[in-house]
Amino acid sequence: MKQFLFLALLLVTTGAYAGHKFPEVRHVVLIGIDGVSAEAFQYSPTPVMDKMARAGSLSLKTRGVMPTVSAPNWATILSGAGPEQHGVTSNNWSLKKPGFEATVHDEKGYFTSIFTLIRQQRPLANTAMFYDWDWLGTYVNQDLIDTMSYLPGFRAVTDAASSYIARQKPYFTFVYYGHPDEIGHEKGFNTSEYYQAITEIDGEIGRLIDSVKYAGIYDNTVFIIVSDHGGKGHGHGGESMIELEVPWMISGPGIRQNAVLQEPNDLSNTAPVIAILLGLQLPVEWTGRPVAEAFLRNKQYNKKNFAGYVSKPMCSVNNGIYLEPQTAALSSTMENAEIRYTLDGTIPDRKSRKYIEPVILASSVTLTSVAFSENSRSEPAVIKVNVVKGIRDINLAEAPSSKYPGQGAPGLVDGVRGPDDYFDGAWMGFEEKNIDATIDFGKKRDITSIGIEFLQQPKSWIFLPEVIEYYISPDGVNWELTGDLKPADADGSLQSGPVTLKRNFDLIITRYLRIKVKNIGDCPEGHPGAGQKAWLFISEVTVE
Repeated sequence: MKQFLFLALLLVTTGAYAGHKFPEVRHVVLIGIDGVSAEAFQYSPTPVMDKMARAGSLSLKTRGVMPTVSAPNWATILSGAGPEQHGVTSNNWSLKKPGFEATVHDEKGYFTSIFTLIRQQRPLANTAMFYDWDWLGTYVNQDLIDTMSYLPGFRAVTDAASSYIARQKPYFTFVYYGHPDEIGHEKGFNTSEYYQAITEIDGEIGRLIDSVKYAGIYDNTVFIIVSDHGGKGHGHGGESMIELEVPWMISGPGIRQNAVLQEPNDLSNTAPVIAILLGLQLPVEWTGRPVAEAFLRNKQYNKKNFAGYVSKPMCSVNNGIYLEPQTAALSSTMENAEIRYTLDGTIPDRKSRKYIEPVILASSVTLTSVAFSENSRSEPAVIKVNVVKGIRDINLAEAPSSKYPGQGAPGLVDGVRGPDDYFDGAWMGFEEKNIDATIDFGKKRDITSIGIEFLQQPKSWIFLPEVIEYYISPDGVNWELTGDLKPADADGSLQSGPVTLKRNFDLIITRYLRIKVKNIGDCPEGHPGAGQKAWLFISEVTVE
């Protein structure tokens, strides 16, 4: 009975596309760009892809699969199903080390890919794959592909793919570029070098398009451009949206033009779209579905008001806490785009302030900007800036744990207190280590009390400090101990959750303040973790 219901559901799902014939589509080119987030795509100058977006449909809300690393996501793109079905959960996957068995596999152990489908249903069709990451050759069954070339270097990939397309006019071609991901790991994601790498691949895509035109098959070819994940810092693999959301673009005959797709999309839908375009039957083991919103003949979408693609503005200032006013410059990768902005968190419209010159951010504000081009507008770019006044500098002698970095040293004076949840970004965590923080007020000031917010959660190995010491200095070099505090002497020290330990002073006048907080070191006797390393969590220092 369950099997019957599943097959019925499959027929209903695929039946929605039964009337979709794409006789004008005779070729599909899938272009994969590793390591490009939806945000990074908008921040990078990409004239070729921008033109394709206007000629087709673009999703900026497409999600990859977890974990946000390459192999699971490229397997999903090529196979129309997630890791739970195809079994690829890391970049170490191989047939010899599969982790767990795929739900369906051929005699060699490979899950059903788009190449499998084409070989089964169009045995004489010419397919090709050009790539510069050797793992891709591990995942697909090479017996199913007519031409398969691993070439180091993105330009070599384009040279080989362009030459082959011009000569052979393949039915389906997969071209993969790893360049942005490589630069992200080397120079940092969301850096100028990283954005330049995306621009360089945009130029290579232009060369691929030229080869399709030269072959005389451009009017019968659909292009799909997709990435697998974004990144932050020098890596990826986490759960942030900049790692999870990627651009997904389709252009060609039968595809909606100048449409920014609004409905949820994910990478497993890529192979089903290719299959539908080429008139292939979808296999039962695929969980992805065709992206109906992108198809021109879907009448239910014809009445929708689709906004054309405009890249969202880039701001020269990042989200964060600052100790002095910031000058925010806004820009757009699109020529002649008009930028409007607000400082109160509302979404700008055509009546909002027009960006003409850099904006001075002298207090805590939310800068929201939107780019307009003709009748379309971009997604809003939101930057939250907290400018802390009365402090010239603050630093920590030793950084917190990379697991719980909080907002860095400025986060100790940003006015934001931490909640019960130690995963909240307001908390900084120190495992077995002490805290040594120095504050420079910029000039002498009066101090009558100092409050520090800690977290106490013994069940999570988080304890209050053993002692706090307060030092003052006129020059930041010579220090004088002016008092200390033990949690046992403070009110409310026995409660579980955030605890503010406050020490009152007779009038102190100083420019520099140094706070040393001693961790208890190990969990105390009688605790389930007795003898193990204790954590010390801090979120805020308040000086009055």
